[in-house]
Amino acid sequence: MSTENELPVVIEENTLDDGNRDSYPKSGELFSTIVGYSDVKKIFGLSINSQKPVHILLVGPPASAKTLFMLECMKLERSYFTIGSHSTRSGMLDYLFESRPRYLIVDEVEHMGIKDQTALLSLMETGILSETKFQKTRNTQLKTWVFATSNGTERMLTPLLSRFVTLHFKRYKYENFHEVASHILVQEGVGTQLASKIADAVWSKMKSKDIRDCMKIGRLAKSEQDVDWIVDTFKNYR
Repeated sequence: MSTENELPVVIEENTLDDGNRDSYPKSGELFSTIVGYSDVKKIFGLSINSQKPVHILLVGPPASAKTLFMLECMKLERSYFTIGSHSTRSGMLDYLFESRPRYLIVDEVEHMGIKDQTALLSLMETGILSETKFQKTRNTQLKTWVFATSNGTERMLTPLLSRFVTLHFKRYKYENFHEVASHILVQEGVGTQLASKIADAVWSKMKSKDIRDCMKIGRLAKSEQDVDWIVDTFKNYR
């Protein structure tokens, strides 16, 4: 029997029934800004259109398109984005109880504290949330997909890892880096020739494989001469 301080379990399987799944963005449209990774895009599409949650974790070095996938997932209806280092168990539970997101998106989940990671265990396994706070217990059940990224898995709970489909990203090779960086820069309004110059300079002169370096220079440079000067300046102050 329930005590007077215990709230009943509220089951909310979906505010959109499965017949409306076609209203969700197609995986090809959802990830159209990301170059390559057609197989990963398909896995996300299958998960999003699954009858029951299938959680996905992308693991890899910085600037390997992991965060791009999370930013694209933010376009999904009833999605919530958070950064692992800013996520506490208390704050996470409060948001889940109050907002009942369909998609929980966590960037750099390994930076969540061990106690904070436990907030995800029951949600991902059964959808059930339970919390005792100030001598009161609240319970609910959600149907929530968890999509996350991590630079590594050493700091993650083994039970948490086992709840994910884990996909490991490798570092870019030059051809991939140049294509992806140029694509992103053009999307930001940089001319095609200048975007190519920036990508090549970051890889060859700065010896960097970080797409973010390309974006920084792309926002500063107005010409190819600017690119050379900016790259040389960055190198001088490393």
